[in-house]
Amino acid sequence: MKLVIGLFWTILILTGCSTNQPVEPLNNTTAVSWSEHFTAIQGLKTWKANAKVAIKVKQETQSATMLWQQQDDRYKIEFRGAFGHAGPLLTGDAKSATLHIPKEAPIKGPNTSSLLQQRLGWQIPVENAKYWILGIPSPLSESKITLKDDRLALLQQDGWSIRFTKYQKVGNQQLPAKIIIARDDLRFLLIIYKWDTDVALAKL
Repeated sequence: MKLVIGLFWTILILTGCSTNQPVEPLNNTTAVSWSEHFTAIQGLKTWKANAKVAIKVKQETQSATMLWQQQDDRYKIEFRGAFGHAGPLLTGDAKSATLHIPKEAPIKGPNTSSLLQQRLGWQIPVENAKYWILGIPSPLSESKITLKDDRLALLQQDGWSIRFTKYQKVGNQQLPAKIIIARDDLRFLLIIYKWDTDVALAKL
């Protein structure tokens, strides 16, 4: 599998990185139950997440920073490498997706999975991942969940294994701070260091 190594310029040490907001582990006592938490998070329609990402495919690792903006079904996911150099950009909605790579013509398709696999050699279903990043299962297919302290600790869905190892307080909610997404020989590590859920985003 050929990877576009030049799209990402540095391997970040993510497991020990600092964040702009204090990350709080799950407590033994949670004021809000899982069902109440799930309903509240499912109602989030507009949000923005800043993260550091490591993508490992077989023995190769690519790393970058990521800015994910979501408004209803519309999304914009930007990757940047060392010194802020632009990397891949994904835009789309529930019906179509476009992959933008610097100095190349945009590639369009029905979903992100096919575009990423075609151009970068790996894929992740953004249609599901927009729920996973919030710490809830996607409603698009069946899933198996494991809770810890009334928060999602392990999610298995569509062949993917998603582990939530840290949460942080964002307003009155707890949202993920560290997520590990894996399937076969593909592994994503996300360290989310900033969430915005109560601000109006620019039109995507």
